[in-house]
Amino acid sequence: MNQPEAAVAIVHTRREPETVLLMRRSERPDDSWSGHWSLPGGRCEASDPDAVHTALRELEEECGVRLTKANLETALPYTVARRKAPPFLLVAPFVFRVDAELPTTLDAREAVESLWIPAAVLGDTARHSLQAVPGRPREMLFPTIELRGAPLWGFTYRLLTDWMRSRCAHQADGLAMAGTILDYLLSLGLPLREPWSTRDGAAVAAVKGAIPVDTVLSRFAGAGPHVAAINTLEVRPDCVRMLGPVWEEYRIMAR
Repeated sequence: MNQPEAAVAIVHTRREPETVLLMRRSERPDDSWSGHWSLPGGRCEASDPDAVHTALRELEEECGVRLTKANLETALPYTVARRKAPPFLLVAPFVFRVDAELPTTLDAREAVESLWIPAAVLGDTARHSLQAVPGRPREMLFPTIELRGAPLWGFTYRLLTDWMRSRCAHQADGLAMAGTILDYLLSLGLPLREPWSTRDGAAVAAVKGAIPVDTVLSRFAGAGPHVAAINTLEVRPDCVRMLGPVWEEYRIMAR
């Protein structure tokens, strides 16, 4: 198994109301996640005895929060942090539990603010929506939660929502979501030209006629439980392209 290149810490409180520690990264041109809401974390160093140590070290360096392995609740499966272009990072996420919210002392080079976000916000589907995000084309929409005027999205959004879903044993179904979009297009009167098939690693279907972009966005870009089943949604007159929870690709072509 490949060794992780980085580690992150999900720190949450034991007592109700449960909260989770986030930080908003400083804006730096050399940082692929510049300005994003993120979890404390960073690259593994040769001097780190293991990835848990990396997560704890980065937590202390970035947020001034010192924990030990005694706070470790669980290790989550390795996951990939994507950026605009490869190489991507293999990340080891660790969940740590504390009795109550702890004060933070931020490293200004790394973070501009921190926030203990209620876990209920992460689990409230009415707070999730598909939006354009800074640094990406406006026609590309991503699942987001609006926090203090900046979107929580991307790697951190996916990791946190996956963690929340795993705790309630619920798995979003990308294929079902893509099927829902196709069914909606058919309900609008666009005839089915090609049922689902696999091409170049993607699931592809086709309808006859131009895709009504604004109508589709009005239906699917709003808040709701369907958002967690989408990593990216692009809607154009000639194609709907969706990436599911594990980056599987679905395309509905207009022919």
